[in-house]
Amino acid sequence: MDRTTLVRNLRPLQRDGWVEIVGGGRGSRVELLITAKGREKIKEVMPAWRSAQKAAVKTLGEQRWSAILSDLETAAQALSK
Repeated sequence: MDRTTLVRNLRPLQRDGWVEIVGGGRGSRVELLITAKGREKIKEVMPAWRSAQKAAVKTLGEQRWSAILSDLETAAQALSK
């Protein structure tokens, strides 16, 4: 993900107080901290997240779901080089 896309996607999280930028970053690096308010939001939405995950596995099947996750991991590793 390029920097402008990342910043644009993080802006609402920062605006709502769920994350904060710590330090100035180095080069293209920026460090984020999940705030206490952000941790509370995670707790709040976790049941819906788990339900969505279960629905995806039920729809796709455990084997296909695992393959998708594996493919995403492979892609992320390839793109980070």
